[in-house]
Amino acid sequence: MDLKSVLVRLLEDFDVSNVKDDWSWMFDDLFMNKSIPSFRRKLRHTGLMFKNSDEVRKIYTAFAPNTYLLQEIKRRGIKHPFDWDGSKKGQGFIHISEKDYKIMEEMRISVYSLHTPMDRNRNNKIVSTAYGFARTIGLKVKEEFAPEGPRNPKLILGLIGELKDKDFDSLCKRLSKLLDYKVKTMKSNDEVGKVAVVTGGGFVPEIIQEARDKGCTTYITGIITPNASEYSKQNYPKTLEEVKKIEGINIIGCSHYLTEKWAMLFSIPYFEQFCPTEFIEDKAALKKLE
Repeated sequence: MDLKSVLVRLLEDFDVSNVKDDWSWMFDDLFMNKSIPSFRRKLRHTGLMFKNSDEVRKIYTAFAPNTYLLQEIKRRGIKHPFDWDGSKKGQGFIHISEKDYKIMEEMRISVYSLHTPMDRNRNNKIVSTAYGFARTIGLKVKEEFAPEGPRNPKLILGLIGELKDKDFDSLCKRLSKLLDYKVKTMKSNDEVGKVAVVTGGGFVPEIIQEARDKGCTTYITGIITPNASEYSKQNYPKTLEEVKKIEGINIIGCSHYLTEKWAMLFSIPYFEQFCPTEFIEDKAALKKLE
């Protein structure tokens, strides 16, 4: 299929023109040289990043671009524009290497990022990160909440609902088994109660407080522990201090990758209208979980 035709549909279906996102802090010299100018417009860092072909023969959906992912494509659409390492010694988001750029060019791989648009709540052929994770853990959704922020005040990214679990410890055990990952916890009480879900980087005091104000006693997100990046060193201690002031709410961290990958998997029916589509499980990301 013609790349231009796909881009027109993505622009419309994901409302890309009206979404603001800032990744300028990750733009190194290589990125400036390889990326297309339209992606680098101020606060418009969504959409096509790298164009290496005018044709689309297959779409791959994935969490983020990295060497493992590109080599998988070489052997046989992404959410984030940059790879992520949230482990204790990790640096958070990671610059794309020259080796990876060469693989993209050699294999004529174009990269399209839908970071913020995939967080916008929707549950049809396109499944947002929160709805994808809610489906995975069995959340019966009752309402939506949590605006993305001042940049996108009308973009709602959180869900509130109910789980079958009543006991908090039992819920944590179930999630750990389901995700094959020992979830991180900040326990306040034994009851699960009303549950809020905000995937990925939802460890935000204002959002957690909003969930508590809406009667939630359990809050599930991705990242709740620090990594070794300068951003984390500068911001995590204050964030943790503010979160601890919010009384009566349990917090569960299920990792960035394991809360957000489901959107790319469950949205395959949407992308298949253009051409054959495949989700790639990022085994490299599984080794760098928080």
